[in-house]
Amino acid sequence: MKPIVNESLDEFLNEKEKVPKTKKGKEKKFAKVMHHWKAGEQYIGKSDKKVPKTKKGQKQALAIAYKMSGQSKK
Repeated sequence: MKPIVNESLDEFLNEKEKVPKTKKGKEKKFAKVMHHWKAGEQYIGKSDKKVPKTKKGQKQALAIAYKMSGQSKK
């Protein structure tokens, strides 16, 4: 019998970020991600670099927000 703690830890480590299914959920996720960019808390991928508050950084933040909310074309 496997311990419950290890199973939940494995699920946590292997869990992919969930993409919202409804339009309202996607809009909420998009707004949340853009709020992180405005507050200066959004990171680029898994690195320690933050998305800059410039026009180029805004475009990058938009791309990240669309991807995380499931609205990207790719």
